[in-house]
Amino acid sequence: MRLLWMVLFMIPAAGLAQDFRLIPPDTKTIREELQRNNYSQDVIYIYLCQNYATASEKYDIQTSSFGEERLCAFKQKFESKITYSLEQCTENGGKNINAVFPKTDKRSIVNWVESIYKSAPMGNIKHEWNSDLTEFGPTDNGAGCYFTILYHSKTVEIKVHCGC
Repeated sequence: MRLLWMVLFMIPAAGLAQDFRLIPPDTKTIREELQRNNYSQDVIYIYLCQNYATASEKYDIQTSSFGEERLCAFKQKFESKITYSLEQCTENGGKNINAVFPKTDKRSIVNWVESIYKSAPMGNIKHEWNSDLTEFGPTDNGAGCYFTILYHSKTVEIKVHCGC
């Protein structure tokens, strides 16, 4: 009898648990912020700062010395257990971004990636998805930004590499 009561109460409670919902990117305000800061910040970082409170200062900071000394890598945490990292420390290595969100549905992630792509100044570089909607990149496999989605049990990880 005790088992029956546990089953009756546990199954509905598990069914009520909801996944995290991404706030849809506002491409117009992201583009405006990119222009305001002379394209010096990453699109995903701007999105996070516009939509989620920071939960930490920047950490694991690295600076580069080619040209003028500048911030070239860091990590930061945001509310809802979102983490962000940026690395662009090698002169010809491009830019690597990693954003980890709580688990959410595939359609939301796909829409989010497409909106982030539309927010970025990538000119006329045509992008498309692979067959299982886990990779989004230039159709010519050339220069541009490549998005990879990794689904984990409790998180969704977005890896982005921009370069040649």
